[in-house]
Amino acid sequence: MLIVAPPDFCLSNAPVSGAVLDWARSNDARQVHEHGQCAAALLPRDDEVVLVLPPRALSWHRLHLPKVAQAKLRALLEGALEDRLLQDCGELHFALETGAKSGQPVWVAACRSDWLRGWLQALEAAGRPVTRIVPSIWPLKPDADPPSLHWAHSADATAWLASASPLGVSCTPLRAPSVATARAADPGPARWLADPAQAELAEQLLPQRFELLTRHARLLQCAQSDWNLAQFNFSLSAAARRGQRLRQNLRHWRNAVAWRPARWGLATLLALQLVGLNAAAWTERASLQAKQQALQQTLQDSFPHVTLVLDAPLQMQRELARLQQAGGHLAADDLETLLSALARAMPVELTPPSTIDYENGVGRFGGWQAHAPALDALVATLQQNGWDARLDGQQLLLRPDQPPPP
Repeated sequence: MLIVAPPDFCLSNAPVSGAVLDWARSNDARQVHEHGQCAAALLPRDDEVVLVLPPRALSWHRLHLPKVAQAKLRALLEGALEDRLLQDCGELHFALETGAKSGQPVWVAACRSDWLRGWLQALEAAGRPVTRIVPSIWPLKPDADPPSLHWAHSADATAWLASASPLGVSCTPLRAPSVATARAADPGPARWLADPAQAELAEQLLPQRFELLTRHARLLQCAQSDWNLAQFNFSLSAAARRGQRLRQNLRHWRNAVAWRPARWGLATLLALQLVGLNAAAWTERASLQAKQQALQQTLQDSFPHVTLVLDAPLQMQRELARLQQAGGHLAADDLETLLSALARAMPVELTPPSTIDYENGVGRFGGWQAHAPALDALVATLQQNGWDARLDGQQLLLRPDQPPPP
């Protein structure tokens, strides 16, 4: 998969032409194999492109989701969140958490729809259409261990501390008053992550040891989540969703520990099949070589003067033809043999041909005083008798079905 993320959150309606993105690429969804930063047109190509939204691009809201038809869900969210948002709900994109069920509290993510649409269109125009949209940080589940997560990172040339817990997500500048408030609000166990460039500052401001996590490694963690913000107006087509699920299932089967015995079993079965095919091929080659050697031996026993064997069946036919000629026997492609075959196949009422042309074992008989049906019947009779016969205009071409070699 290819994972991309805008390094900064800009409220412009569309990304600036040539704006760069952070990107990471993984072949197995378990570790990053390539990463970098470049414009959309220069990104590597991949079948699955995951767009990761910066922390400040999203706001998070907890609400009770009543039972409502899917077609009315968007309108319901707008009405429920209208008093909590500073912007017009019509300008925002909403997405529900994965597995949201009616009658239960759910998390709803909101972001500027024009900003998101601009990045999606830019990636589409660059030939890298997005298949999933995920957040870079999200509310944790109530049973999460540890129950909170803090991530020190940089955006817009500013250091930020993004925090997540079952209560929601916050993003504050990495400054003394702000982080002191964040530390006081979370005295319990937590996981503290930091970009290498911000780790020293974060540890100076907080009496806390931070775990180093590069930006591209964080992108991979985000892509591994079960979030997908591509909903409502930004939802994928049914075919795209099926392809996405198929790729996810294939990736899970290929990498999950629980499927390791099945993978080993399939690999063993394929290896056994390969060994069996190779053994069968070796046996067939050995049998063919034995037959070829038997033919060569038969040829040299029958014709001792043949010392170089290149094609035993062909050479044996040539030697037999020479013996027939030396003994005065007619060969299958001699003119007398062709005339005899033609005489046996011709009906009594059919007038013989008036012209005969013989060359290289092929007889051409023309000048027939007969209608086409009679000639067609003669050709059919010759073919039934084992001859290669056909009409070429007004001439009958006749030769042995398998003419002897020259």
